[in-house]
Amino acid sequence: MTSVLTVPGLRARIVFAAFTGYGMLWGPYLSSMPDVRAASGVDEGTLGVALLCAAAAALPAMLGTGRLLDRFGRPVAVTVVLLFAAVSVLPGQAGSPFTLIVALTLFGLGSGACNVVVVALASTVEAEAGKRVMSGGHALFSAGLLAGSAVTGLARAAGIPASAVALFAAAAVAGWVLSVRRGLPAWFARADRPPAGARRARLTRPVLLLCLLAGLAMLVESGVQQWSAVFLADVLRAPASWGAAGPGVFAGAMAVGRFAGQWLSGRVPARVLLCGSGVVSGTGVLLVAFAGTPLSGMLGIAVVGGSLSVATPTAFALAGSWAPPADRGAVLGTTTSLAGLGLLLGPALVGRLAASTDLRVALAGLCLAAFAVFLLALRLPRYDRRPAAATEGSWK
Repeated sequence: MTSVLTVPGLRARIVFAAFTGYGMLWGPYLSSMPDVRAASGVDEGTLGVALLCAAAAALPAMLGTGRLLDRFGRPVAVTVVLLFAAVSVLPGQAGSPFTLIVALTLFGLGSGACNVVVVALASTVEAEAGKRVMSGGHALFSAGLLAGSAVTGLARAAGIPASAVALFAAAAVAGWVLSVRRGLPAWFARADRPPAGARRARLTRPVLLLCLLAGLAMLVESGVQQWSAVFLADVLRAPASWGAAGPGVFAGAMAVGRFAGQWLSGRVPARVLLCGSGVVSGTGVLLVAFAGTPLSGMLGIAVVGGSLSVATPTAFALAGSWAPPADRGAVLGTTTSLAGLGLLLGPALVGRLAASTDLRVALAGLCLAAFAVFLLALRLPRYDRRPAAATEGSWK
């Protein structure tokens, strides 16, 4: 069997740095949303439409990037990261509803493609080196987002435009990927893989349940995180620095929760983790929606982020372990794509509901999706992923 790693020793640190950089590009984007909205002169409904355009652009980007990685490998990975770094600064330059829609569409396109690249990097290391890096990578994405968000908040408080932070983050990520490009795998699929179309992975009922569960968790995650800055600024009248810190608090709670989830995954059954995630995150959503002060709003945001953090990594780990070894990559690729619909549609859904009612009601509605995570977790099989992992020897 031919290894995909033509450069010896693709290190976990490259994967971790890639996830961190990906998060750093998201931090200024989320934290500057109140400024972007004000500069472009849009209401909540129009902002929801712009976010929906970003979601619509990300879907074909994710599907297309995966195929391009299989065919061309490293050049696609480097190009995608560079392009996302370039377009990540565009939302901060929007000055009208039209330019905002264009900027968010390009941001969604770049983010969807970049997401596939970093996940493919993690999957390659796990397959070839037998190292568990996916959960740690997602935790560091949250940490990178937290860092970018915190720096943006401090910059706004000091009178420095958020666009300057976005530009600095983009330059840093672009410089990093150029410096490590030869350490990336030349190919992201095995040379002896079956020809395209020769086989198609079948999703079992438990895996389909996991797709739906992860999609609902991602819907709540993106809905709360991407509207947190606007909610704190417009509804709770928080100072500018507080409003900008909302997405960072969410990301920080997710990072802590994912590191804790890595430890809990070997000690607590997966169904228990998923049930707890649904119940606690639903309660946190209600804390946010009915918050009366910026501090209580921040507390609710942290509860949602920390409790939701374990849902998708646990779901993806179960999907991979329940899949036949020969079909594991295809099953995971399909699972993450289907679940990603929730991540992409959450902000747009909140925006449309807020336009019809108000932002408090729109956020409160997300508790239904969170509690649905709990109900779906109850319907999952009772066996855990340990037997499959022990048989394969890939979870070390």
